[in-house]
Amino acid sequence: MRRGGGGREPEPGFKRLAWGQPVGLRHTGYVIELQHVVKGPSGCVENLEVTCRRVDAREKPKAFIHWVSQPLTCEIRLYERLFQHKNPEDPVEVPGGFLSDLNPASLQVIEAALVDCSVALAKPFNKFQFERLGYFSVDPDSRQGQLVFNRTVSLKEDPGKV
Repeated sequence: MRRGGGGREPEPGFKRLAWGQPVGLRHTGYVIELQHVVKGPSGCVENLEVTCRRVDAREKPKAFIHWVSQPLTCEIRLYERLFQHKNPEDPVEVPGGFLSDLNPASLQVIEAALVDCSVALAKPFNKFQFERLGYFSVDPDSRQGQLVFNRTVSLKEDPGKV
């Protein structure tokens, strides 16, 4: 356990908020540094106490994180390829037929995602880019107080994917 309630050293290459690793808050000009981890009775992290200072031109942080100051809870639907192979109807590639080639991970639903309040009045089919994630469209399933976003294009495509 280390400083103020514990934690461990971040793994090499980890570029997020961690002990001894301050991060910049993207688009704000501020840097935060972890000071204390507050855990609840069950041992789960409830709060992080940080110090906040202006970015110093001499000492820029190695990483910047996104943050949402006034979040709205919404549902996010992350779609992937429907089939596992490029040619699901090719009996050589997929001997069991195209139905046997369905990708079980073609849809991931995040039921309690946080987005900025600036999208609160979005209408079905409005388009947004969620930074570093992709492009999203408001689903017609959305209703007052419960927005649903569908990812239409990912920004992190793996060129090795079929």
